[in-house]
Amino acid sequence: MKNIIILILVASIGLNAGYIKESVEAHKKGEHKKVASIYQKACDEGKASACYNLGVLYMGSKGITTDTKKAIKFYKKACDAGFESSCYNLALVYEKGKVVPKNMKKATKLYMKACTKNDGAACNNLGMIYRAKKDYKKAIDYYRKSCSSYDNVGCSNLAYMYEQGSGIKRNYKEAIKLYDKACKGGVAMACSNLGHMYENGSGMKKSYKKAIELYTKACDSKYARACNNLAILYVEAKGFKKADTKKAKELFEKSCKLGLNTGCDNLKLIK
Repeated sequence: MKNIIILILVASIGLNAGYIKESVEAHKKGEHKKVASIYQKACDEGKASACYNLGVLYMGSKGITTDTKKAIKFYKKACDAGFESSCYNLALVYEKGKVVPKNMKKATKLYMKACTKNDGAACNNLGMIYRAKKDYKKAIDYYRKSCSSYDNVGCSNLAYMYEQGSGIKRNYKEAIKLYDKACKGGVAMACSNLGHMYENGSGMKKSYKKAIELYTKACDSKYARACNNLAILYVEAKGFKKADTKKAKELFEKSCKLGLNTGCDNLKLIK
């Protein structure tokens, strides 16, 4: 959330130089309540980005008492003013159902509003919603829009649809291209999935060396399945001169601590 606030401040600096400068200075000094009052004044003056930032602060920020009712109120105000990031955050609140009753109908509607303004993350979440409903055609449409809106998670999910042939003709070449793009964009899951394709020679020449490189990158980014897959390569001496159960144990343990039950099971077996 903090990163989002900074991005909004930078993006809005030309239009709202006064309140932006004042809030940044207060933030640097640790004057959190003053930051909130600056945002409040700007929000009252009709600046949607300030209302959004107020929502972020009240949802849980250092020096500010959490008030989810206020957060939702300010998210809604910014969303109604056409601030797509606020629509996205409000949709997350309704989808997760932790601070308000879960309401997928409202969440979907808000994601759609943000997606129509090219919010890539919102489009990706819509894709996930429709994929869960097994409406693969709509899922693919939203993943594609997400990817074209520079959301690398959307590119990764679209790659998966191509790899599996879900709702679209299987196309390893397109999957590889999209996974590679997403991996380079920092999506650990994409690196892991691409590593799996190299390990199995899906649509390309099998390469344990490349699989190890990609699994390592994803595991270093704390993607549990990649740690588990890399451990298996160590056990089976695939891509290595000999098996290394010590290294495999470390990796299974890491994947287990990251929440992968398979990693926990494999750790018990190797012990």
